Amino acid sequence: MAKNRAATNRRRNRAPKVDIKGWYRHHLMCARSALMGLIRQPISSALTWLVIAIALLLPTLFYIALQAINTQTQAWQEGGQITLYLNNTTTIDQGQALANELRARPEVSTVEYISKQQAWDSFRSVLSLQSALELDENPLPASIVVVPIEQSMADLEALILMLTDLADVEDIQIDLAWIERLNNVLDLIESIVQVLSIILATAVLLIVGNTIRLSIESRKAEIQIIKLLGATDNYVRRPFLYLGFWYGLSGGLAAWLLLTLISLNFQNQLDTFLASYGLTAPAIWLNVREFGILLLSSILVSLMGARIALWRHLKDTDPQ
Repeated sequence: MAKNRAATNRRRNRAPKVDIKGWYRHHLMCARSALMGLIRQPISSALTWLVIAIALLLPTLFYIALQAINTQTQAWQEGGQITLYLNNTTTIDQGQALANELRARPEVSTVEYISKQQAWDSFRSVLSLQSALELDENPLPASIVVVPIEQSMADLEALILMLTDLADVEDIQIDLAWIERLNNVLDLIESIVQVLSIILATAVLLIVGNTIRLSIESRKAEIQIIKLLGATDNYVRRPFLYLGFWYGLSGGLAAWLLLTLISLNFQNQLDTFLASYGLTAPAIWLNVREFGILLLSSILVSLMGARIALWRHLKDTDPQ
């Protein structure tokens, strides 16, 4: 009798076994039933997917436009080139040696050495044949044109401080105001894109959250019954979380499909229009990494919306 009682106590104190197979089967069943529920209501589901897709499409187009602007302005940012005017006593060999030294630096993109004679020939080529300007000797100094890799104000100022200490350099010229204005415009556009992306992501979160809330209300009686039978909150949440997952995945795919349609219909027209201004049109397309980020963002935002809706409205289904 004592042995039976001890065995019974050991069974009571033993941790309950986790049914991994049952947990997996329930996940699979919830995912399948949530997907089939969307398929059985194609019109309402398609409208929700379309709203999510449009909300995702707008920041995606802004992102593509921002990337295109950054690409186009890389050539303009070469206006941040630094011109080093050398001393009159600097020989051609010394100037070329200094140019080679600067060319080897990691923060420098390109370096061009311009001798006194090259500067004089270039100056004379722009003079009119009727010009009465006559000089006995060449007054122009030799120079080195340096194009830095980084075009931000901090990087340019640090590079200028280094170049100022060079012994053969007499003067330095650079238009920092132009580079500062250009970088400020690009930073402003990037900030606008980020704010719009946050606003539209919040819209997706609210759309999915409201859809999940309606689904909870429609199944309120069913949820109360299974809670009376002992179902946990995690068990009840699972179908709705998978519903949010499918909304996010379908909305992301729909956004990619809309972007594809835009690319097929407007890419040639955009190429022709920008080519008339000497510009290269951006590809209205996403690479594999960007496509993956789009889908992942859509799924995460939708799951967040579903989670918030469950947190706010699931407790209202508790049996009275």
